[in-house]
Amino acid sequence: MPRGTTFRTWDDYFIPGTSVLRNKFTAPGKPYGEPDPDKLRQLEEAYAHTRLQELYDNPIPGQFDYDHMKAIHAYVFQDVYEWAGQERVAPAGQFMTKDGHAYYGAGPHLTAAAEAEYAKLAGKDYLRGLPQAKFVDELAESWGELNVVHSFREGNTRTQFVFFSQLAEQAGYRIDAAQFAPGSPLRDEFVQARFHSQDTGRNDQLAAVLGKAITPLDRDASASRMSDNGVADALRASFPMSARGAVRPTPTPGANVAGRSTTQHPERGRTDTGRSGRD
Repeated sequence: MPRGTTFRTWDDYFIPGTSVLRNKFTAPGKPYGEPDPDKLRQLEEAYAHTRLQELYDNPIPGQFDYDHMKAIHAYVFQDVYEWAGQERVAPAGQFMTKDGHAYYGAGPHLTAAAEAEYAKLAGKDYLRGLPQAKFVDELAESWGELNVVHSFREGNTRTQFVFFSQLAEQAGYRIDAAQFAPGSPLRDEFVQARFHSQDTGRNDQLAAVLGKAITPLDRDASASRMSDNGVADALRASFPMSARGAVRPTPTPGANVAGRSTTQHPERGRTDTGRSGRD
C-alpha cells in the first residue's frame, strides 16, 4: 500500500474499485495490498492470531482507557492495516447503517461517546471489588456500550476481548475465551446478544452470555494466566466473519443510535443496532 496514505472518507479504506480493505500485503501489481478477499481473510487471521498469542504472554500495560484500547488494536493489527490503532474517520457527521443497524458516525460524537464510557469505567474503579453477579452485569454494560461506539474500522471485537479479559483479570475474574471458539454455541449467543444490545439499548442478554464464561480468578494457579486461556485460538476467526467482503455502510442522516439524533451526545440506551461486518 502506498506509504503515507491518508484516510479521510469511507472509500479511502478500500482498494480502488473493490470492496476489499487496503492492506499492507503489497507486491508487484498489488500496490494497495492483497486484493483477494479470501486471501486477505486468511492473512489477517494468521497475523492477528500470532499477535494475540504475544499479547497474552505479555499484556500491554495501560489504564483501561481509550489509549489503552487503541494500543491493543494497534498491536494486534500492526501487520495488516496502516490505520491499526486509529479511530475510524468515516462516515463523518452522521450515523452509518449496515444490515439495518446503526453505528456512531465518525468525528467528535464518536470520540466523546468513547471517552464517556471509559470515564464511567474509571468511576466504577474498573469493576474491582464486586461480587461475581454484579461484576458480570457491569462488564456487560461497558462492553455493550463500547461495542456500539465501534471505534475502529475493523477488528473491534477481537480488541475488545483482549481489553476486557485483561480488565477482568485485574478485577479478580477470568473470562474463559475458549468457550467462544468458532463453532461453539456460546459464540453465536455472544454475537446475537450484542445485536440485541445494539437494537434495544439493553445489555441483559450480553450479561447472561458472559456470565456463562466468567469465573473467579485463582491467583495461586499458573493456569489462570490469560495466555493459558485459549483466547488466541478462540479469536483466530473474527466476529462474525473476517476481512472479506467488506460492505460499504450507508451514511444515514435520519438514523439514530438509541433514539438520539446526530447532533446529540449519545451516551447510553442506544437503539444502535449495527454490526460493522466482521470484527
